[in-house]
This record gives sequence, structure tokens and C-alpha cells, in this order.
Amino acid sequence: MGQRTLDIDLAGGDWQWMAVHGGAVRICLPATWARVYRDDGGLALQSPTFWSSTEGRPVGGYPLDLLVSATTYANDYGVEPEDALQYLDRDHLLPPGVTAMASGDRRWIAYCAAMPAASRPDQPTDHPTPDAQIFVWKMADFRPPDRVCVATLQLYVPGEEFWVPGLGGLLDRLGDEIGRMEFGNADQGPVSAVTMRNIVHADVLRFRLPWDWRSSDDEADDPAGGPETSHFRRRDADESDEILRVVVHDYPPPDDMEPESALEAALAAGLDWEAITAEEGDAVPPAVLLRRIAAQFADGPDGQVGLGSVDTLADDEVLARFTHTAVEDGRRRRCHLWLRGAVVGGRATLAVFFYGLPEVLHGSPLAVDAVAMLEREIRRAQIGGYESLPVGDPTANGDTGLPPVLSQEWPAGGWGAGAWDEADDLVDEDGTDEESDGDGHSDSDDEDDGHRRRKGDDPAKN
Repeated sequence: MGQRTLDIDLAGGDWQWMAVHGGAVRICLPATWARVYRDDGGLALQSPTFWSSTEGRPVGGYPLDLLVSATTYANDYGVEPEDALQYLDRDHLLPPGVTAMASGDRRWIAYCAAMPAASRPDQPTDHPTPDAQIFVWKMADFRPPDRVCVATLQLYVPGEEFWVPGLGGLLDRLGDEIGRMEFGNADQGPVSAVTMRNIVHADVLRFRLPWDWRSSDDEADDPAGGPETSHFRRRDADESDEILRVVVHDYPPPDDMEPESALEAALAAGLDWEAITAEEGDAVPPAVLLRRIAAQFADGPDGQVGLGSVDTLADDEVLARFTHTAVEDGRRRRCHLWLRGAVVGGRATLAVFFYGLPEVLHGSPLAVDAVAMLEREIRRAQIGGYESLPVGDPTANGDTGLPPVLSQEWPAGGWGAGAWDEADDLVDEDGTDEESDGDGHSDSDDEDDGHRRRKGDDPAKN
């Protein structure tokens, strides 16, 4: 395609209604963008190729890609709007504290992310492919008693160093169209069964549990102000007397740690701090400290006698496990313990999981299934602040888009499109700038008949 001038209006032109997955979702999108085949029933559009210039030479040649997908989630435990993020963020990528916004009976999120763009085979080495910015909108339409349809729209844009004229106006327009998106039959398109719930503990640990395992307030936290502890029980736990406890211990580098604090933290996890640091004293690198803690944990915290083992995972992370029988209140209980450790920000960070149930249930289908599930999910658990978490599985939980690494500059819940419009004022042939109202559109009383702006329905601006 040929070179484009810089006065293009991405938000204008012909837009038409398009269906995804046979009508599961209908949305109005640019009619002039080329449609790209997708074998999963989703919708992919590609803009014309845009060119920019740097120091007098043309660069770029990168189109914008627009992807639309829809997934219906089925949850036998019922669907509630307060659980919206469980469907809008199945890959567990958003930072702690983010909440879904309401638009009538629907819930939505919007965010921007950054990811390196793959190089093309024919790409000259002196013109590297720029990083990509990905703008994401997700809208959830609740269909009680047990269905939630989630539509995902992703706009892939070359990095900030590549100027895309009119981008701010396009973001506004797409936000408007998502606000008036139409949802069809709840069973059209792919249906994904939801069985697991995403859990965030202490803003550091992320893991999953079955949907019917709920937080329990039966156990009080340490009155002395120790680490935050979470307790979970399944709905029928009264019959089995099960409980899962989760706690995170954070070990700063030894030169930043008071000896008394190090000892208290170690004792809280049932560890022998002096044995761990015997060779180097307090000057133990966090990664080495982590491995020693895991080895001692597998030998038995608090001197317990049982069976233990250690696995070394990617990026020097560790998984240790220990199983033993204990007597609590005169009853014998089988106790399964796991330790997931990682070095985060120069600290050895440890997540300790304790799962206990009556000894008489040991070897039962209930116990075998629960232990296998916990082993799997603890191994997959993520430790660290959200900016340090890895990219998730792009096909997990029925989502069809690529889950990106979130950019700190673009918090979830919307963005200021005006930041992209600072260089986007339209230029007349005589070189004068038209008046702009700051939303990427010319300041005019006349409005595109096919684009009647309804700010109240715009999930990127509310």
C-alpha cells in the first residue's frame, strides 16, 4: 500500500455492524479495514498501512490490527455482578485493587499494555520493528442464573515512537461503539466452564482455588501483628473439617534486616535461622537463602517428622512440600504443607500453604483430589508485585486474545485519550491547524450520522 498523508481521520469514514461468533456479539467497526480470516470464529480487521517520517526518511509501514472475540462463561455456582473481574480478568493480569466499572447491567474494564512486536523476516536491520501498544476493552453481560458473556476488543498499535495520526479519535470512537455493543443468545459462540476462582493474597501472591472454596473468617489473625493469613474452606467443609491456610513471609536482604526481625520471621515459618545462615552469617544472597529455606522446610518445619521434597522451578523459584500427621485437640489430622518461594526485589519471599483434614480421610477420593489440585495450583502460583508477574497463557480459560504485560503508564479502568492527541491535530493543506475539542474530532456542530456520540455509554471514559 502507498504512503498515507497525516490528515487521516481514523474515527470517521464508513462504519458498519459486524457479527462475532454468528451473532453472539454485534458491534459497529470500520468498514474500510480489511477483514482477516480467523478459524476460531472471532473477528480480525486490519487498517491500511501507515507511514511516518523521522529526520526526513520514511519509517513504518505497519497497519493497525483490531481483534474482537466473545466467550460465554458457564458457572454452576451462579453468576453475580460483584464477581465481574473473575470473568473480565481470567488470566489474572490486572493489578490488585482494580474494580470493574458498571454500565447498566453490564460490567467493563479498559486498559492499555505494552509488548515487544515480533520482527518480520523482510524487516531491514536498520529499521527495527517498534514495540506495540495494545488497547483492550472487555465488556461482561450477565445472564443469570449461570451465564456471563464477555466480549473482548483489542487494538494493536505500533509503539510510541511511531506516530499514528488520529489515534485518540479512534480510541474515543471504539469506546463509544463498545458502549452500544449488542449481545445475542448466551449459548452462541464458545462456552467455557468456570470452575476456578482467582485469589490475591497480601497484594503479593496470586493463585487459584475451586469456585466453591470460600474465604473463612473462623480463624483470627495473629493478635501480635504477624503476617496476614487467609483461610479457605469448601462449602461442605463442615463434613470433612478441612481448612486451607495461606501466609506470606518476606525476608529482606540480610544487610537490611535487623537480626531480631530475621529470627522472628524465621521462627514464624518454623525455620531454624541459625542453621540456614551458619556458613556466611547474615551475608547470604537471597537466592541462596531461598534454597536453604526450602531444603529445611522439606526436612520438617518445627522439627516435625514426615515426608518432604524440593523442586527448583524457573527463575530460581522453589517449591517445597512436607506431609506429616499431627494431633490437634485430641484428634489426628493429616497435614500437607507447601512452600513457594521467589526472589522479588532483592527479597526472599515465601508463600506457605497449610492444608489439614482428619486422618480418617487420608487416601479418600476427596483428599486425593484436593491435594492434587493444590499441588497443581501452588506450582502455578505467581509471587511478586503485578509489574513483575509473567505473561499468562494466551488461550487459558477460553480467552482468545494475547494477554499482555501491563504498562505502568496505562492503569486499568480507562485512559486519557487526549495524551495521544497532542500531535494529532488535523492539518489543512495551507498548514493551519483546525480547532479541536481535545477528543480527536474537529470542533463542529455537525456530527457524523453514523457516529452519534453517547458519552454515557463510553466504557473508556466513564
